[in-house]
Amino acid sequence: VGNPPTGLTVTVVSDLTAEPQATDPTVQLGAAELRHAVLAFSELRFIPCDTMDGNVVMPGPIVVDLVTNKVEPALPSVPVPPGGFCGLDAPLTMAAPNAAMQGCSILFSGLRSDGTLFILYSARAGTLHMRPDPKFPVWDTTIASSFIWALRPLRWLAPAELDAEPSDPFGAVLRVIVIDVNRHPLLFTAIRDRIGGRSTLYADFNGNRQIDADERANGLIGEG
Repeated sequence: VGNPPTGLTVTVVSDLTAEPQATDPTVQLGAAELRHAVLAFSELRFIPCDTMDGNVVMPGPIVVDLVTNKVEPALPSVPVPPGGFCGLDAPLTMAAPNAAMQGCSILFSGLRSDGTLFILYSARAGTLHMRPDPKFPVWDTTIASSFIWALRPLRWLAPAELDAEPSDPFGAVLRVIVIDVNRHPLLFTAIRDRIGGRSTLYADFNGNRQIDADERANGLIGEG
């Protein structure tokens, strides 16, 4: 049988399926209309169940592009303490060495149904939190040695919410919705709350870094 693995890997993906607790699972942006969904984290902090063990930190900055499903730099494996993990924190940062993210922690943009551009380019501070699902209160290598963190940018805004917002001129013929706390506070607040709140963590039972049907049905281990 051998010894179980002592290291844990995390894959970050954009999930096209609504979060399990969604009351409106069909309400989301069209995948073809999304242009950017990028988050910059200063680090990933894995929280041990036994507080005497201390946090296990995956240092950053880490840039997650949910349109291309790329993470830079690649995420290393982290050692798992004997008592396992009971949480994950991901603080946003404005210091990522990425040309598109200079001074910015969130870049989110796309097209409304009428072709109007919407964009949120924000230096927002904050921390995304992931905590255990009651069925799996401890994350350790007896569950799996690979986890999948599913984020859902298509669920950060609803088409009807965009349709209700006024736009501004952008050049001679185009229109734009610049989402910030002053111009479009309701959209800004909705995105802020949904980035983490509509994310989930799955056990990657077979280690293929994809959410398979059995993992979606039985592998939910954490909620944002």
